[in-house]
Amino acid sequence: MSTLLLAPLTAPQLKFGYLGVPYDAATSIANPGARFGPAALREQFKLLLAKRVVDGQVADMDRGEVVDLSAVEVADFGDVALSFYDHEKATNQVTDAVRAVIDSGYIPLVVGGDHGVTYPAFRALHEATQGKLGLIQLDAHCDMLDFSERQGALSGSSGMVRSLELGRLLGKNMVQVGLRGYATTQQWGVGVKYGVHRILAPEFEEMGATEAAKQSLAWARAGTEKIYLTVDIDVLNPGEAPGTGWPEPGGLSVQQMLDYVRYLAPHVDAFDIAELNPLYDGAPKHTVVMCARLMLDFIAVKARALAKPTKSRKKK
Repeated sequence: MSTLLLAPLTAPQLKFGYLGVPYDAATSIANPGARFGPAALREQFKLLLAKRVVDGQVADMDRGEVVDLSAVEVADFGDVALSFYDHEKATNQVTDAVRAVIDSGYIPLVVGGDHGVTYPAFRALHEATQGKLGLIQLDAHCDMLDFSERQGALSGSSGMVRSLELGRLLGKNMVQVGLRGYATTQQWGVGVKYGVHRILAPEFEEMGATEAAKQSLAWARAGTEKIYLTVDIDVLNPGEAPGTGWPEPGGLSVQQMLDYVRYLAPHVDAFDIAELNPLYDGAPKHTVVMCARLMLDFIAVKARALAKPTKSRKKK
């Protein structure tokens, strides 16, 4: 940690740690370039904070109210030093770096990189805490590849099944949202085997963002202590968010995704953004801009929840 992206004006009551994972060396079946995501988002996020947060306050135009960020700290933990020649070693390096953020008392804001980032980051939360964990995945794809000769057992296509294998994440507490298109029967079948909950993209459209978020939260928090949220940018309609490595036709709108994440944010203990690929973004950088907005949404909503405490989690 070397710099503060957002400095608190009073003693910090809520601390976030931005950690970049500029890694896409395992990307063998999609468009490379996600390694440039952390730097691009960091700069856009700094710009957004500088322009909109004044004297520790920001106006939330979606809610029509002012959010007090004066006791919020956002620290920059830099980018993980990675060994690009060895996927397993790089995975361990990410786990260690995320664990350092958690152990320092910060809520991790992990930015990839390809979607291989989630497994080591979730593993860090798994190691640092006790009790059952929930995981909510916004994604077009299952990411439940067991093994292939091309991708091996550690890649952006295997993170969810590797996370389930850790032991304290049960299938009933994993929620996959936005799946669409076509997948291998193996990847689909792993989710069925573990009893993973899925809200497919057409179902999401019918339910609406708020109802989908309520249902997701109910599944993820049932009997759990912590919840991890991962947002793969390809969950979105590529017409709205072209800056991703594997665009999938259809998908959620940006507004739907923002509404969904805003509902969940008060209950989430670790958060990542994956598959942001600036090389394929439009000239106005609208995918990067959207991700910066998403990150500020996450922070602002949690700050509001701190000021207006929600009911404690019920055990089931």
